[in-house]
Amino acid sequence: MRRIAALEGEVLVLRQLTEQQQEEIRILKARQFGRKSEKFTQEDIAQGKLFNEAEMLSTSPRGEEAFETVRIAKTTYTRRKRGRKPISAQLARVELLVDIGEDEKKAVPEGYELTRIGQETSEQVHEIPEKYVVIRTVRPKYIVKPLAGSGMRKLADPPQIVIAPLPARILPRSIATPSLLASVLIGKFCDALPFYRQERMFSRFGLCISRQDMANWAIAVASKLSVLIGLMKRELLSSPFLHCDETPFQVMDEEDRKNTTLSYMWVLTGGAGTHRVVLFRYNPTRAADFISTFLASYEGFLQTDGYDGYLAIGEKVGIIHVACWAHARRRFVEAFVAANKKGSAGEAIGFIRELYKAERTLRAKYFGDQGSRDVDAFAKERKEIVEPVLADFKAWLDAKVLGVLPKSALGTAISYTLELWPRLIRYLDCPWLGPDNSEAERAIRPFAIGRNNWVMAGSPRGAAASADLYSLIETIKLNGLEPYFALRYILTKLPATPPERIGDLLPWNLCPATFHELTAEDARISLASIPIASQQA
Repeated sequence: MRRIAALEGEVLVLRQLTEQQQEEIRILKARQFGRKSEKFTQEDIAQGKLFNEAEMLSTSPRGEEAFETVRIAKTTYTRRKRGRKPISAQLARVELLVDIGEDEKKAVPEGYELTRIGQETSEQVHEIPEKYVVIRTVRPKYIVKPLAGSGMRKLADPPQIVIAPLPARILPRSIATPSLLASVLIGKFCDALPFYRQERMFSRFGLCISRQDMANWAIAVASKLSVLIGLMKRELLSSPFLHCDETPFQVMDEEDRKNTTLSYMWVLTGGAGTHRVVLFRYNPTRAADFISTFLASYEGFLQTDGYDGYLAIGEKVGIIHVACWAHARRRFVEAFVAANKKGSAGEAIGFIRELYKAERTLRAKYFGDQGSRDVDAFAKERKEIVEPVLADFKAWLDAKVLGVLPKSALGTAISYTLELWPRLIRYLDCPWLGPDNSEAERAIRPFAIGRNNWVMAGSPRGAAASADLYSLIETIKLNGLEPYFALRYILTKLPATPPERIGDLLPWNLCPATFHELTAEDARISLASIPIASQQA
C-alpha cells in the first residue's frame, strides 16, 4: 500500500509538472505567434466559460438554488461613411484651370452662345521636394576717418572700425539654423530616424552633413536647454502625483563598464493642472538608489509597476506608492491563454474590466465637454462604485488562492495581485490617478521605438543629451503642441531671451499662434531673389 501511495503521489507531481510546462508552452507560443493586444472581447470570455459550469455554480452562496440566466445581446454599430476623408483645409490651395479650347468655343452654331452654368472640382495633393537654402549673413564694416578737406587730423588712436553684431544664435559657430536643428532633432527624437539615415536623406539634395555633425549638434543644443530642463524638473517635483517607468538600452564607452552592459533610461510624468511634464533621466544601472535620490525631496503619489526597486521608494515618508492594475491584468491574460481560454482567469479579467469601465464612465461624466470638473465629487463617486467591486474581487482571490497550484500561471497571477493589493487599491485616494501606469509607458514608447532603430548611444554624454531632448519633445507633445514648430520656436527665441524670462518658453506657456512668424520667415526666404532685411530693427 505504501508503494501504491508513493506512486500515486509521484504521478500527481508529474501531472502538475506537465500541466505547468504546457501552460508555459502556450504562453511562449502566444508571445511569439499570437496577437500583441491584451484586449479580450465578450466572445473570448464566453468561450473561456464553456467548460466552466461547475466553477461558476460553485460561486453561488450555499443553500441557494442556482439559476441559469440567458441574455441575448443585440450588437449595434454605426456604419462608417463611405469614401475618403477630406483633405486638410490647412494646406494651401493652387487652382489649375482646365477649360475647353478656343476652337470649341468658336464652334458654337450661329444664334447660340456658351453660358457657364457651374464647375466641377477635384483635389489632389502635390509634394514639393524639400528645399534647402544658404542664408549668407552680410555685415558691412565701417571705419571712422576725417572728411576730405575738413582739416581734421587723424585720431592718434587706432582707426575705429564699426560693424553690426551678429544676431543671437543657438549655436553661433554652426552652419545650422534653428529650422535645420529642429528638423534633425525631431527626425531622431520624435520620428525615430537615426542620424545615418538622415545623412543619406540630406545627400539626395546635395547637402553634406555627417552623422557626427548631427550628434555634436544634439549634444550642444541639449546643453543650451539645460536651464529649461531644470525648470521642467522643478515643475514635475511640485506635482501631486507622478508616474515612473524605466527601460534598458546600450551606451558605449561608459567608465569601468563593458559596451555590452545594459544601461537604463528612466521616465517620470506628472504635472499640476495644465502643466504636463515628461522627464527622461539616464543612469548606468537599474538600481533604485538613482530614482530614490532623484525623489529625495518629493511628496505625493507615485505610481509604478511591480519592480522591486520601487518598494524602497514607497517606504519613504511623504511618498504614497501606488501599483499598476495593467500589470496585474497582464498576468491573468497570460493565465487565460495558458489555460487554452478556459478556467477562472476570465473571471478575474472580468473584475478588472469593471474597474476600467467605471473609470472611463466617470471621467467622461466629470471631465468631458459637459463635465463639472469637480475633483472631490469624482473621487467620492468613484469610491462608491469601485470599492464593492474590489471587495468581491478580493474575496474571489482569497478563495481561489487555496485551490490553485502556486507555480501555475493562474497561481502566479493571484499571488502577484494579493502581494500588491494594498498598493493596487490606493489609486482611489488620488483623483488624478487612474488604475494603471499607462501614462509613463506611453511616454517611454517613443524612446523604445527609436532604440530599435538607432540601437545604441555612442557615449554617456550622448545618452544624457538624448534624455534632455526626449524630455522637451515629449513634454511639447503632451501639452498638445506640434513638436517641429514648437522646438524651432524655442531654439529661435532662447538665445535672445533674458534668464528671468526663460520660463516663457516652457511648452505650456507657448501659444501656437506665435509659430506663424516662423512660416512667414519661410515665405520670405523662399523669394530667393529678394534680399532679407534684418528683423532686429
